[in-house]
Amino acid sequence: MWRQHRYKLLFSLLLLLSGLLLAIDTGGAKHSSEFDALDILGEGTTLLVACGWLGLIISSRPTGRVTEWLYYGSLLLVYSYFLDLLDEFIRYPEHIRLMSWLESLPAPVGMLILTYGLMGWHREQRAINRQLRGRELFLRDHQLIDPLTQLYGIDYLQAVLQREIELHQSQHKALSLLVLDIDNFAGVNRRYGMAAGDAYLSQLSELLSSQLRHSDVVCRYAGDRFIALLPNTALQQAQIMAQHLRQQLSQLALGQDEPQLTLVEMAVQHTTAKSALQAADQAMAQAKKATTLKLQPS
Repeated sequence: MWRQHRYKLLFSLLLLLSGLLLAIDTGGAKHSSEFDALDILGEGTTLLVACGWLGLIISSRPTGRVTEWLYYGSLLLVYSYFLDLLDEFIRYPEHIRLMSWLESLPAPVGMLILTYGLMGWHREQRAINRQLRGRELFLRDHQLIDPLTQLYGIDYLQAVLQREIELHQSQHKALSLLVLDIDNFAGVNRRYGMAAGDAYLSQLSELLSSQLRHSDVVCRYAGDRFIALLPNTALQQAQIMAQHLRQQLSQLALGQDEPQLTLVEMAVQHTTAKSALQAADQAMAQAKKATTLKLQPS
């Protein structure tokens, strides 16, 4: 985003520099004994907050009409607060009112422009939310929810994962997956019966849904495999969540040491949902292979 607004950054710096040069040319420096530390602290903090607003707008907004309103409104506030802070260090002649006007007038004008921009931003967000809700409803209406686990299936997972990959890449945020597999679940069904196996799947699904966050998406990826999508989650945090889940999952069992569960965590660094799910399958296969090697007698 910064590259799109490099001219705005240059203009902002030139505007503040011109204000500084004008203040120096118009007035004279105050003696240190005239400094008011409380005023300097308050006005300096206000200036930093306004600069933070300006930086957030430039770093997160694409070019466009709404961005222009937000930018110029914030810039006027920054300019006004900057001159207001300089007033604590520079004394101006009483017969020259220019600096007083420059301190006072940009702030209310900037507030009006910024408010208009925020209204436009609000309209944009409402439109985006409507589109997301519509897409979400479409996905729900056209994807059967697994009747046993009440979790979404693979088609829904692929659609949401692709959307999250694109969103997190544009915002440069972390995205992770948790992959859970029930080892030899067919054998478990044969030994304990289909009804017991279904009951176990229901309990497992409820545990996953209750232990993960509201923002996480848990899906039944296959008959004996589940995947949890973790937005805004780095690999280290996903590992902590996986360790917590392992402790909770150890309480589920049909019989002694059955069934065995394999849980792996991975960071999503792929451009498509298909490639990310393939990597998840490979990570699970490697984890199962490592477990098998550990169990083999030396």
